[in-house]
Amino acid sequence: MTLEVEGKRKFWKRMRCRAAVTVNLRPTLGVQVVAEMIEKNTTVVQGNCFGLAIFPLNITQLENSLDYVHKAKRSMDRKKHSLETRCTFNFIQLIFKLFGCRVATTFVGRVLSQTTLLFSNVAGPLEQVSLAGHPLAFLAPTCYGQPTGLLIHACSYAKQLTFAVAVDEGLIPDPNQLGDDFVDSFMLIKEAALTKLRTNTDV
Repeated sequence: MTLEVEGKRKFWKRMRCRAAVTVNLRPTLGVQVVAEMIEKNTTVVQGNCFGLAIFPLNITQLENSLDYVHKAKRSMDRKKHSLETRCTFNFIQLIFKLFGCRVATTFVGRVLSQTTLLFSNVAGPLEQVSLAGHPLAFLAPTCYGQPTGLLIHACSYAKQLTFAVAVDEGLIPDPNQLGDDFVDSFMLIKEAALTKLRTNTDV
């Protein structure tokens, strides 16, 4: 049994998985600012302004689920404060201006196709908004035709967090099992966080 577990650990250590994370480089305007712009009848062309960060994924099984979260948080904070996202944005803009949209699109597609998954998180409005007088229950942005096998969009809205997951069924034949694994992982993280909270409270 010990040899089997040790063999699995060596297998996971040999795996090399990477995630392409999109980082918004534009400051968030907020709902109030947009509402004031609409009232003043002023239009501002926003456009896309985001960079890419290549984030290594460590496939391992830790005793405490929060250790994995803390490690990923530290690594992502370093990525966001580095020049990687700004450099990728400027480099893509340079390719676009020199060689055109087709070459820039091909370049971005080739970069993303070398990653395991694409992850994007969107900070939505803190207050509940309505469309044509109808309140929105949730926001779930996604896209079609991703170059990676797995695409994950996380969007916050009115104290709720929604995950939209798109998969390539040729690479992931059972998307429902993947969804169940996501739920199980979040439950383990939640239980570990509650256990730590109880421990700190007792102390």
